[in-house]
Amino acid sequence: MSSISVLLPVAATSDPSSLHRAHQSISEQTTPPAEVLLVTNQSLTDDIGTAIRDLVSTDPDSRHEHIPDAQGLGGVLQAGLKKCTEPFVARMDADDISEPKRFAEQLTVLKETEADIVGSHLAEFYDDPEQPERTRKVPTSHDEIAEWMPWRCPMNHPTTMFDREAVLNAGGYRDFPMMEDWDLWARCLAAGLQFRNLDQTLVRAQIDELVDRRGGLDYAKAELRMARELRELGIATHQDTLQHLCLRIPPRLLPPVVRNVIYHLFAR
Repeated sequence: MSSISVLLPVAATSDPSSLHRAHQSISEQTTPPAEVLLVTNQSLTDDIGTAIRDLVSTDPDSRHEHIPDAQGLGGVLQAGLKKCTEPFVARMDADDISEPKRFAEQLTVLKETEADIVGSHLAEFYDDPEQPERTRKVPTSHDEIAEWMPWRCPMNHPTTMFDREAVLNAGGYRDFPMMEDWDLWARCLAAGLQFRNLDQTLVRAQIDELVDRRGGLDYAKAELRMARELRELGIATHQDTLQHLCLRIPPRLLPPVVRNVIYHLFAR
């Protein structure tokens, strides 16, 4: 058994079949995790509640933690992170599929290099996991990742595995709506943690209506808040901030059809 915890938040609206598919991809890992932590903070529908109970009852390494006072996704992830018992934590969402060698390859990097956080490219699909729409590619070296950080999130959150203690010491997750991951990575970079992305596509993610959720005034406000934080952390220069705001805010305010075209061209 490995030294990996899987941190998997489950929303009340999660699809039970997708959750089972995600969990199956975990069980098929060549290096299986020591535990799978399913974390919730909402009242669950009967269907998703039954799916979680089924997974926990049939897999002795899976458990469910319901944390009703956790605020937002960041609060759920931080509460779950604190309850993980293994030194390395792999992130997944309830509609993701991890490739069989994902955990083995990422664990090797964390154990044999200076990296504290490791991710990969991410394939996105609508209905058929075997027919991805696009691949969100990210920089691979720490220096390249640091260069991206001031204006674009350089890690695909559902692909990451990290040193639990190092991330907690950097402050862990917090309630930072719509930017929980970028917020965490920026603070980890400022704290001196080392990053790496494998030049492989190790996770497939379902993206139903993702583009529509990425737009609107709330997202524009989140971009402003993120830009301000990057300046306060000393990661972004004035020029970086200008580039960030000019490149990322206008698409948030465009009509969904236009935003969809831009997203397909640039994959975030």
